[in-house]
Parts: sequence; C-alpha cells; structure tokens
Amino acid sequence: MTSTEMPVFPLNTPLLPGCQMPLQIFEKRYLDMVSHCMRSQSLFCVALLRPGAERHEVITPDLTPALTALPFYDLGTSARIVDFSQRENGLLGITIQGEQRVTLSQARQEHSGLWQAVTEPRAEQYDADDHDDAQWSGFLQQLIRLAGLQSLSIAVETLTGEQIMNYLIMLLPLPAPLKQDLLATDSHRQRWQTLESALALISEQSGQRRPS
Repeated sequence: MTSTEMPVFPLNTPLLPGCQMPLQIFEKRYLDMVSHCMRSQSLFCVALLRPGAERHEVITPDLTPALTALPFYDLGTSARIVDFSQRENGLLGITIQGEQRVTLSQARQEHSGLWQAVTEPRAEQYDADDHDDAQWSGFLQQLIRLAGLQSLSIAVETLTGEQIMNYLIMLLPLPAPLKQDLLATDSHRQRWQTLESALALISEQSGQRRPS
C-alpha cells in the first residue's frame, strides 16, 4: 500500500467511503486547500474531531501547554471534490465523495493552520450478512430529508448495502466516539451489528420502531 501526504480537514462528523457530503468553505486555509485540490485533481482527508477539541483545532505559539494529542482521530477518509458552486451567501460550496479509509501519521500543522499528514489506505473486510436494503433505504430517505441533504440528489435505491450502512453512520445522532469506532471497524459484518445495536437502543429510548 502506498503512503501519501494529504491535507487534513477536521470536521465534527465523519465522512465514510461511498458517501457524499456538502461543505461550505470560508476559512482561507481551506479555500486554498480546495483551490489546490481542484487544480491538481488531488484528494484531501476528512478526519473526525475529538470531542471538545474544536477550540484547540488551530495551534498557535501562544497556546500553552502544547497539546499531548492531535485534535482529530488518526483514521479518516480520503475525499474527492465532485461539485462546487457559489452559495447565495457568497461562500464557496463544495460536494465531496468519500473514497477510502486511511490511517494518519506524522501530522503537522502549517503556519496557515492547515494540517498535513501522511496517509495510508486501510483495507475493508467485505463480509456483511444480507440485509433488507428496501427497508433500510426507506429509513435512510427519512434521514436525508431530516438532514436537509435533498440537494445532493442521492439515488438511495441504487446504493449498495455498504453505502447504506455508511450513510446511516454519518447521519444518525450517534456519539462521535461511536461513529469513529464504526469507521475504524474493518469487518462490515461487525460494523452492521454494532450499528444495529446502537439503532435499537435509540429506538427503545425514543419509543420508535427501527427497520428489521
């Protein structure tokens, strides 16, 4: 597997392989990153922020003591820009597509505040059981509407079981550490099982019935 240095975009939600996500870009460091990626047709990495790390996401010489850990997790997803437009508010809007999971090492922060890290692809274990995609697709459609992602025109009926699972992880109101654990789970069978257990708990707490 080939190691590649990529810019890192820390977010408070994870991106998973095969999924699209809209972003609104306004910070100069990320505008420059997007410009470079579009010119060079290169990728960047989306990494989930650790809970409570948002206030430390930019490290400056005045920030003491030094952080003992990165503000984001060391496993993320490489992202490709598939669309862009200027929003009504004048800001740049882009749509990104998750490519593959990558581990991060040798992270460093440039003077601009942009993070860079060496990334290495992490293999998936395609061993999931069969699921009733029709029922899960209907549930995912509801989540997409609730999240206001209709503009992405996601054709849910054409998604693979892996994509449905990954979109559910992205959109469900799960704790960030659990989402990261699911992203880091190599086995699709185990990822589905953990997701279904979490969804069953959410359904029990809300009194609603989950797809079965």
